[in-house]
Order: sequence, then structure tokens, then C-alpha cells
Amino acid sequence: MLDKHEQDFLYKQQVEQLYALAPVGIIASLVNGSILTVIQWNVIPHGLLLTWLSALILLNGAWTLLWYQFSHASRHPQDVHRWCLRFLGGTLVSGVLWGATGVVLFPESSIPHQIFLAFVLGGMIAGATAVHAALPKAFLAYALPTITPLLVRFFLLGDEQHMAMGSMCLLFLTMMFVTLRRNHSVTMASMTFNLELGKSNQALQREIGQREQAEAALRESQEQLHAVVQSTDEGIISLNSQGKVMLWNTGAEALFGFSMEEMKGQTLECIVPERFRLAHQQGIRRASRAGKKTVEGEMFELMGLRRDGSEFPLELSLGYWHKHGEIFFTGIVRDITARKEAQGALQRRERELEQSQGELRALGAQLISAQEDERRRLSRELHDDMNQRLAVVALEIDSIQSTLPESDPMQKTLQHLNDQVSGLSDSVLHLAYQLHPSILDDLGLVVALKSSIKEFSQWENIAVTFQPRDVPHNLPQDIASCVYRVTQECLRNVAKHAQASQVSVEVRGVEGGLQL
Repeated sequence: MLDKHEQDFLYKQQVEQLYALAPVGIIASLVNGSILTVIQWNVIPHGLLLTWLSALILLNGAWTLLWYQFSHASRHPQDVHRWCLRFLGGTLVSGVLWGATGVVLFPESSIPHQIFLAFVLGGMIAGATAVHAALPKAFLAYALPTITPLLVRFFLLGDEQHMAMGSMCLLFLTMMFVTLRRNHSVTMASMTFNLELGKSNQALQREIGQREQAEAALRESQEQLHAVVQSTDEGIISLNSQGKVMLWNTGAEALFGFSMEEMKGQTLECIVPERFRLAHQQGIRRASRAGKKTVEGEMFELMGLRRDGSEFPLELSLGYWHKHGEIFFTGIVRDITARKEAQGALQRRERELEQSQGELRALGAQLISAQEDERRRLSRELHDDMNQRLAVVALEIDSIQSTLPESDPMQKTLQHLNDQVSGLSDSVLHLAYQLHPSILDDLGLVVALKSSIKEFSQWENIAVTFQPRDVPHNLPQDIASCVYRVTQECLRNVAKHAQASQVSVEVRGVEGGLQL
């Protein structure tokens, strides 16, 4: 399937071929026109013959001018369609002029001259199947107006000979259409082949250029890789399938103390602690057999052995590649002594931090517990001591009122004082409840929250729904107090800031705790 650019290119090739073969058509037209004029000279009026021949010469002169303009034009892609329309127009005019011979140059009295006229027109049409093979529309624009008047003339005469001649001309035209289709297919196949050949040639040139660039880039990459491998502080080691060293960079020399000359062609046993050498040999054999299933890209933490006999922790990342059916390994080795020490220090700090956090939580729990104990003590003193004293004051006021006559002016003052004492007693009870509701200790968290929420709703005139779900009954006192205080603080914030008309409180037991 050709894309739009390729279709435009083929269309341009078709138009160029039409104009390339235009001189053949011009020469054939002038020669056949001259021959027809000579042959018909004795049966057609000379004025008609000369007029037609002059028109033919002028038309072919115009064709020559059009061909010359096209040959010297810049041929921009956007102009191809305009040149095609000009060619089709010229072809149509040529077909009309040749078709006029079936009308003005038709010798009614001479059947041989009629046959010769049909022969000339058929020859022109046959030639057009080759000249116009690139564009079937051009053939149709030429052939149909050329042959149609003669066919009509034959069939209008109606006798047996002319009907036979018309049928033969019609059959000939059909065969020319078939020939045109074959010629067009061959022409288009050739153009398409040339297009594909050009594309293949361009692709080959690009591939050659890309390969040259790739080879140059490969050489540059190899040089850069060698520079990087030798300049890095990390050890880079390559082994063959037998576990023998092929590459040993300066980083490996600094890590282990052995030079490239000493290690090339040797195994790694001299840098592996003795207790790990058997496992190292087994690992090399196992990786060689595993092929692509080997542990490529994984990180390993191992122990390495320096030339002086000291051991140190190292990290190894392993890769592999294949060449000629043999597997090769490359490992990147880095000393992680400092990282291990930092990890140890970090773990110690984490343990110390966890211990400090535990102590802080314990201290916080002690503070909360002490606060709750103090609240409980103050609540008890307010309820048991202060409230009882206020009750005694109220009783003494009642006693004084009972000794005075009702008309005594002090009655009103004493009644007002009694009301104030009663209100103060209620306030003390409310304060004691707020400090530490005894219902929390006696009946549990759910009942205490219901009571507190009910009091909040009445006091703030806000509708509150309370939904306890799966709340344990045996909650520790400090946890129950904490949830109770948090709920109180949340409701106070709602009343102060949210301007809400409805509040929902939900306490549910979840795995390992409570959710408020």
C-alpha cells in the first residue's frame, strides 16, 4: 500500500511519460494525416482536405509548443495536475479533429476509401494504446471522439457491408481497450518497481551511512567505555565461563591490591576468603550452566579478601553476555565498609530513638493519668465538700425564712440569696461533672458519652446523633478517659467554629483499637 507521497510521485511519473511520448504522437499524426490527405485527394473536395490538414498542422504545432514548455518547466509537485489537465485537453481536441474525418472526409461513394479511413483511424487508436498507456483517461479522451463518428456513420448507412464494418470497428475498439489495460498494468508495474527500487536504493544508502556511523560510534563508545572502566573507583571484573579473569580495572587493583598483569587468566580464589571458595566455584559452574537463567542484575553482599589478608564487606552486581556459544560474566564490585558502619550506627540510633519514644509515651501516659487523678480528686471535693456546704447554707437560709413573718422585707432578699445558692450548687455539680464524670468510672465509656452528648445538644441547641459500634466494655480507664476528653474537645470546636446544625458522633471498635 503506497502512501500519499508515493502516490503523488507515481502520478508525476505518469504525466512525465505522457509528455515524453508526445513527440511520437505528433509525428504519427502528421504522417498519417498527410497520407490520408493524399489517398482521399480524388474522392473528397480539395478545400475540405486542405482545411482539415491545416487544422491538423496547427494542432500539432500547439502540441509541440506544449511539449516544449513542459520539457523546460521546473515541474513542481503542485503543478503536475495542471500539466495533466492540459494534456487531457489537447488529447480531446486531437480526438475530435481526427473524429471529424468520419464526417467531413467520409467518401460515401468509395468503399475502399472508407476502409482506408477506418484503417488510419484504427492505427491511430492502436498507437494511442502505447503512447497513452500511462493514463487511461488520456486514451479515452482520444479514442472515443476519434472512432465514434465513423461508427455512427457505418451503422446509419445500415446495409450489410457497413454494419459488418461498424461491428468490426467496435470489436477492434474493444480489443484496444483490453490492450490498453494490459499496457497500463505493465507501465504501472514498471513505475512501481522503479519506485520500490529507488526506495530500496535509498534505504541501502541510509543503511550504509548508518552502519558507518554505528561503527564510528562503536569505536568511540569502546574508547569511552575503556576510559570509564579504568577511571571509576569501583572494581570491574570480567570472567570467562571457566571463571578466569579477562578484565581487571584500576578500581579492582585499588580494592584488592592485585594488578591486571597478576590477575589476567587467573581465578578469583585469591580475593575470596577461604571459607567461601568452595561456594564460589560452585556458583561459577552453576551460572555457566544456567545461561539466561543466571542472576543478572541482582545485588549480592559478600566478603572480599585483600592482598594483605584483611577482609572487608563488598557489594557485587553481576551481568553476563554470550559470544560463540560461550557465556561471559562481568561484575561491578564496591567496598561497602563505610555503608555497613553507617547502617550499624543508624540501627543503634533507631533503637535509642524507639527507647526514647517508649519512655516519652510512658511519661505522657503518666501525665495524663496524673491529670485525670487530679480531676477526679477535684471533682470529688467539689461534689462531696463544696456542694454539701452550699446545701447547709441553703438550709440555714430556709430556717431563717421560716422564723420571719411573710410580710418582712427580708423575705425577698433571703429568697433571692437562696436562689443564688441553689444556682451556685448546680454550677458546682456541673463543674464537678465536667472535671471527671463519675458515670465514666461507674457505667463505662458509651454511657458517659451518651450523657455528655445529650447535655451538649441541650446546651448548644445542636442536633447530635451518637452511634457506638462494637465498643469493648472493659476498656482501660486511661483509654476511656482519653476518648471521652477528645470527644468533648471535638464537640466544643464544632460549637465554636463549624456553625453546624447537625453533628454525627461514631465510636467503633476496630482490630487493635478504637476509631472515633
